[in-house]
Amino acid sequence: MSVMDKLRQIPLGYGLWLPAGVVIIDQVTKWAATRAFDKTMSVCATEPQINVTREISPVVDLSLLCNEGVSWGLLQGDSPLKRWGLLLFAVIMVGVLLSALASARDAFSRLSLSLVIGGAVGNAIDRALFGAVTDFVNASDIGFNYVFNVADSAITVGIIGLLLALVRDWMAERKAKS
Repeated sequence: MSVMDKLRQIPLGYGLWLPAGVVIIDQVTKWAATRAFDKTMSVCATEPQINVTREISPVVDLSLLCNEGVSWGLLQGDSPLKRWGLLLFAVIMVGVLLSALASARDAFSRLSLSLVIGGAVGNAIDRALFGAVTDFVNASDIGFNYVFNVADSAITVGIIGLLLALVRDWMAERKAKS
């Protein structure tokens, strides 16, 4: 089966519309966060060390910082090799996830994969255009000391969904064997 045949098996809603929705929400919220601090979307290209915060509630604050690493601040540090390496990794992972989406058997697994794909694309856009990912949700007031964005949230929720689907399938398989 060719790659194109495999891609044709992906339901359009899961393979295009849901990931596109995640990307749009991610990019619009990043734009809104940068505008809240009178900055442009390209702030990570022009001010990569920016780190400003505005309190908006007792639970969550609006922050603006540029993450040159991956989700949750891992692999920090700036280098062109790392930037383009992470971007290449994201492109390859989207391809792998699309392949997995083509063979996913149920709506929950498809939804989870779609969220991860949308989040990966949303952050890859930032990395390609600005060299770093714009993060803005800050929940440090309640002890969660990471600043993140909609794409990070979609990736996290999608991975949790995939783990739940894995456990569900494992339990069903065990039950069928007994």
